[in-house]
Amino acid sequence: MIKSIQELAAAAQVSTATVSRALHNSGYVNEETKQKILALAKSAGFEPKRYRHKTRSGNELVGIIVADLRNVFFQEIITSIVDRLYRHNIDTVICNSDESPQREIRCLSMLQQRNVNGIIISPISETVEYNARYLKELNESVTSVVLMDRDLKGYGIDGVFQDNYDVSTKAVEVLLEAGHTDIAIITGPISSKPGLDRLNAYIDTLSSHNIKICRDYILYGDFKMDSGYHLTKDILQQQPQVTAIFCTNNMMAIGAIRAIHDSGLTIPEDIALISFGSLAQFDLFHDSTITEIQQPTFAMGDECASIMLEKLHRSHKHRPPNAKRTVFDSELLLRGS
Repeated sequence: MIKSIQELAAAAQVSTATVSRALHNSGYVNEETKQKILALAKSAGFEPKRYRHKTRSGNELVGIIVADLRNVFFQEIITSIVDRLYRHNIDTVICNSDESPQREIRCLSMLQQRNVNGIIISPISETVEYNARYLKELNESVTSVVLMDRDLKGYGIDGVFQDNYDVSTKAVEVLLEAGHTDIAIITGPISSKPGLDRLNAYIDTLSSHNIKICRDYILYGDFKMDSGYHLTKDILQQQPQVTAIFCTNNMMAIGAIRAIHDSGLTIPEDIALISFGSLAQFDLFHDSTITEIQQPTFAMGDECASIMLEKLHRSHKHRPPNAKRTVFDSELLLRGS
C-alpha cells in the first residue's frame, strides 16, 4: 500500500514535484503522466494531505492612516490605538499618506477593497474636497470613520483633537514675557486645521500686544524636518534681527535646531526656540533643554480607539445624530530655551 507521496513518485517513476502537481491539479503535467499518477493513487487508496489555506480569524479590521509615519507624534498615537484595539481582538492595518492627497486616496481605496470595518485617519486637508467627500460617504455606509488630530468641518464625522490655539497662544506669550518682539514662526500647511490654528494664535497674540505682524517672519513649512532646516537657514541669513522662533511641530523644530547648530549659534544664548511637540525621542546634540508643547498622544490614541469600538459595536441605524468630538489640552513645558 502506498503511504506517502515519495512512494507514489517511485511507483510512477516521476519526481515528487510532478506527483504533487498532478494530485493538486496545479502547474503543468503531461496528461498521460497525470492520468497514470491518478490511477496509481486511486488503486492504492492514497489520498494526499490537504492543507487549509490560512484566512483571517474573523476578527474585525481597522485601518489607520497617518500624515507622517516618521513623526513620533503619530507613532505614539498609533501605539495607543493598536494596543487598545488588540485587547478587543481587532486587527489593524497602518498606512502613511505622507502629507499627499493622492497617497491618501490610494490608502482609502485600498482599505475599502480590503473591506475594513473602520478607518481612523488624520486627513491631509480640509480643502481637498474629493477626499473629504470620500470619507463622508464611507462613514455613512458600513465603514466607521474616526478623525485623528485633524478636522473636516461640516462633514459630521467623529473625531479626537487637541486645542492647538490656546497652547500656541501661551507659547508666544512666554516669548513676549522674555522680552522678544522679533519672533518668527515656521508654520505647517494652513490647509490643515492644526497648521491654521497655530498660525492664527501667533498672529492674534502679537496683535493683542500691539506688535506689528511682519510677513517676512512667517515661513510656511510642510511639517517635515527638511523644511524646518532650510527655512531656519533663511531666517538666520535674511532676518538676523529675529531673536526667537516658534516651530509649529516637532519635526520642523528638529530641522531648525540643526540649522541653528550648523550656523555656529546656540540656544538660547543666540536665539530662543519653542517646539510644538515633544523632542524627547531625539538626541539633539545632547540638549534636552528645549521648551516644548507636550501633546497628549497616548490619551488621544486611546480615545480614538474608544470611539471606534463604540461605532463598531453599534449599528448605523442606532448611531447618534451628532458626531462625538473630543478635544484634549496640551501642556507647555518651560525648559529654558
